[in-house]
Amino acid sequence: MPALTSNRVAKQLQRKTAEHFYTDTATYITRTAGTPDNYGQPTYTETTASIACSFTDTVSREDWRDLGDIQEIDAEIRFSSATTPNKKDAITITARFDDSSFTDKRYHIVGIKNRGPFGYVCALKAVDL
Repeated sequence: MPALTSNRVAKQLQRKTAEHFYTDTATYITRTAGTPDNYGQPTYTETTASIACSFTDTVSREDWRDLGDIQEIDAEIRFSSATTPNKKDAITITARFDDSSFTDKRYHIVGIKNRGPFGYVCALKAVDL
C-alpha cells in the first residue's frame, strides 16, 4: 500500500505541529539507578531535558482503558518524537500557555502512545511530594 505522504511533507507537518500546538514547557526527568548508599538503599541520578509540549489536565480516560486502572490518570501530555518516553520517568510542567508563573507540578508517566512523526501522547499520574 502506498504511503499517504512523502517524508518531506511529514517533516513539514511535524515542524508546524511543534510550532503551533506545543505551547507549554516541561522538564523531562529520567532517573537512572546508581550504586547503593552506605545503608544499602538505591541511589539515583536524574537527567533532565526541557521540552516543548501540549499539556492537559482534562483527560478522556476511555482512551486509556487498555492501560488498566484508568482512575490513576490525572493528565495527558503530547510532545515531539525528539524525546523517547519511558514508563516511570517523570515530567514537571514548568509553564503553561507561555505563562512562567505557573506552579510547577510533577507527574509520572503511566502510559505511552506513539503517534509516529507527530510524537507521543503520555498518560500521567500526579506525584505528591
